Amino acid sequence: MGLKGWLEVGVLVTAALPLFRLWKGPTLWDRLAATSSLNVRVALVLACEASFTGRGLLLDVALAYAALGFLGTVLLARFGERGER
Repeated sequence: MGLKGWLEVGVLVTAALPLFRLWKGPTLWDRLAATSSLNVRVALVLACEASFTGRGLLLDVALAYAALGFLGTVLLARFGERGER
């Protein structure tokens, strides 16, 4: 297994705890933190794939994905701050 395979396995292993937190998190804030963490990992996988394959377009996709993930996290946090009415 090459470096690319080890990185993918490492990202999958580190995604186990946020996935569990997303599934079992009792509050919106737990699920929001887990979603944000998983968004970072997806952007990391896209950036690593771009680095290993030489496809620069994937870096643009990773940047756009990270920006949209951050925007979604901020919007959900503002919604959660207000509470349900």
